[in-house]
Amino acid sequence: MKNKLRFGIAIVGLIGVASLAACGGMGEEMYYKGELRPVTEVEEIIADELEVENPGMDLEVNIYTEED
Repeated sequence: MKNKLRFGIAIVGLIGVASLAACGGMGEEMYYKGELRPVTEVEEIIADELEVENPGMDLEVNIYTEED
């Protein structure tokens, strides 16, 4: 009985991880420095680069598409 419970918990965990990965992969992508990357990754890279030059600041960068 314990083995079935452990197996069930493992399956639920794998489904959760897979669904989170799928949601993360559905975001927009853009080219940054010659590479196609998820927008969230580009936001983190730009924020990190700015923080290196401005060590006293904790920055957050948001990239979005403006629609008319």
